[in-house]
Amino acid sequence: MAGWLQRAATGTTPGADATPRFRQLLGRVREGEPVLPAEARRHQYVLVRGMLGDELPGYLLDNVQRLERRGLDVLEAPVDTEGLLRDNVAVLREVLLDAAHFGRSVVLVGHSKGGVESTAVLALYPELRRVVRAVVTLQAPYGGSSIAHDLATAPEMRRLIDFAFPLLFHGVSRSVEELSYPQRMAFVREHPYPADIPTVSLATWRLSRLSTLYPLQRYLRERYQYASDGMVTALDAEVPGARVVRLDDMDHAEPALRAFPGLSRYHPGDVTEALVALALEPG
Repeated sequence: MAGWLQRAATGTTPGADATPRFRQLLGRVREGEPVLPAEARRHQYVLVRGMLGDELPGYLLDNVQRLERRGLDVLEAPVDTEGLLRDNVAVLREVLLDAAHFGRSVVLVGHSKGGVESTAVLALYPELRRVVRAVVTLQAPYGGSSIAHDLATAPEMRRLIDFAFPLLFHGVSRSVEELSYPQRMAFVREHPYPADIPTVSLATWRLSRLSTLYPLQRYLRERYQYASDGMVTALDAEVPGARVVRLDDMDHAEPALRAFPGLSRYHPGDVTEALVALALEPG
């Protein structure tokens, strides 16, 4: 079922390939050149963590610090990273309503499950579109996650997460099932993402023994024959209508966690700054 959303989109306009422009911006960021437009300081940047984000030391830390060093107003949304989609959408809705109350515009930046929730709040509450200047999704399993699908549908694995997820992480195991393909299919078809929101989607894959996610990358390659970042196949990370950045050398952790030297070609802060700059450019 991986890539179902791309196959279902036959006849629609595919997302524009923004990879060359992203690489230009990333190169400038690495050289210390300014890339953010003047308008950037007018917005609030709401970062939304992905699954298990509460449990990972340093998760999104570099991303937040980079935007703050650029003089931007940054808020980490107080979502439960092991919680249910609708509960976290309610949290994001309150964040957006607060911004509207104070006359602020928002740029949503969500990694993994956080990207799914960032798009879901606008799909469920399209009236909040007026508050949102742009959306950036980093490796969001918008179409679903093959790993989550297997965990939720294989009986032995489902029993394991039903037992271990609440015990180890105080989480709700159904939050994993919500990222399975049938659940994402049902949600996307009932609540399509609004087409008029400036959106940039980061879709990546990697197959390298230098990656900590190499066993999962290999598993997904052999089982599904799709390239993945170790958690999400690249096709499932593309939000319909978004400008898409496609990278073939980045795993699922690299945009959100700093790696040991020599194991990654990317710094989370560099990636986030370049993606935000891209999202604020004219489409």
